[in-house]
Amino acid sequence: GGGYAPDPSADWHLLAGDESALPAIAAALERAPAGATVHAFVEISGPGEEQKIATPDGFEIRWLHRGDRPVGEALVAAVRALDFPAGDVQAFVHGEAGFVKELRRHLRLEREIPRERLSISGYWRLGQSDEAWRAAKREWNEQVEREQESAS
Repeated sequence: GGGYAPDPSADWHLLAGDESALPAIAAALERAPAGATVHAFVEISGPGEEQKIATPDGFEIRWLHRGDRPVGEALVAAVRALDFPAGDVQAFVHGEAGFVKELRRHLRLEREIPRERLSISGYWRLGQSDEAWRAAKREWNEQVEREQESAS
């Protein structure tokens, strides 16, 4: 998360995540080149979770309120509904592993974004402790990549 920086050569940037990714998304917004086109989506439980984030050029975060829906549902719907600008995109998608996998599939297979333009990571997984997820994460990521890359 902390090592990610928006590439100034990209035509536009997509930042998407849940509460766990908010610090990294805020840092990416602060580092975004002046005048860049940025679409930032953060899924949170409700309006009380919204935070004021100082960003250059008035970049806006679209706060998506989860409510009673499953984690990631609102976020996946918002990214799918986005009218993708033309040109080279750099995408950052971090958060709960289930929706991260779904958005990776959407970006790689449906939007055909090159793998090297994606920063994608499941920070946590519903139903798993941090410790259990850390132990399984690398293998899970490799499996997702194998499944999705063989489908492309």
